[in-house]
Amino acid sequence: MRDAGLLLALAVLALASLTLGARGPISPVGPWGDAARIVILDMRLPRTIAAILAGGALGMAGAAIQTLTRNPLADPGLLGINAGAAFAIVLTIWLGGPASGAGLVIPALGGALLAATAVVALGSAAPGTLTLILAGAAVTAVLSALARAIILVDSYALDAFRHWIVGAVDGTGWPDLGPATPLIALGAALLAPLTRPLDALGLGEDAARALGIGVGPTRAAILLAVALLSAGAVLLAGPMGFAGLIAPHLARMGGADRSAALIRRAGLIGAALVVAADLAGRLILPGTVIEAGLGVALIGGPFLVWLVRRDARALA
Repeated sequence: MRDAGLLLALAVLALASLTLGARGPISPVGPWGDAARIVILDMRLPRTIAAILAGGALGMAGAAIQTLTRNPLADPGLLGINAGAAFAIVLTIWLGGPASGAGLVIPALGGALLAATAVVALGSAAPGTLTLILAGAAVTAVLSALARAIILVDSYALDAFRHWIVGAVDGTGWPDLGPATPLIALGAALLAPLTRPLDALGLGEDAARALGIGVGPTRAAILLAVALLSAGAVLLAGPMGFAGLIAPHLARMGGADRSAALIRRAGLIGAALVVAADLAGRLILPGTVIEAGLGVALIGGPFLVWLVRRDARALA
């Protein structure tokens, strides 16, 4: 699918997200009463923007990390960013800090960036894609275990953590967009000029060196961009899984092969996916909100199984 088609689909989904709800549709052109104005401008609009930003960031980050590692099953969680943010949030709550709101922004961002830094440091000990993947798995395992240990001894931390870990954009207000938006914008701006070097790295490190690419600095810059994108998404929607895995594959199925087109289209698909999941969660069971992260996981789980089976048949 071309960029124009993806943009049109995203625009239609965004409009539906603004106007559709459990209590029936609201006209997108007005006139609006006070209640409708509050619902659309103060509740649904920031929620829809958050879904677009989080999904787009995860899609772009997933496309970059899959190309960099040459691993079709990689996603932004490979860098331990989700686990780092989750551990920092649980630790903050356990130490008596805020359980929600802007007070968790700095801990989540700090945890995400520290985890990514640890993965890069461990991965640089023996340069190579496999080392980076193993470092990410190790950091994720350690931080996830520490977070679970805190939750086991503190039921309050469990209650506060349960909603966030699922991945959700409901309840997002205008102030919540402020800290995450610059991170996502900076990550996208950093990644944009790196698409050609990323294409070279996708051929392998030896091929990249033969083409004159500085493998170490380029990999570090790409990982920093992925960390910024993923941290921004985590701040907005929690550690939402599968969006960064699915979007790049759908972009490739639509004909995107070079990194520039792949990252751009994966971002649009990721945004549309999260908006659609959030909208469906509002409409399927009127009066009950199904978190967007659950909707994405319900799609992503079977999709992952299909990918594994497809690759297994290809190797047979």
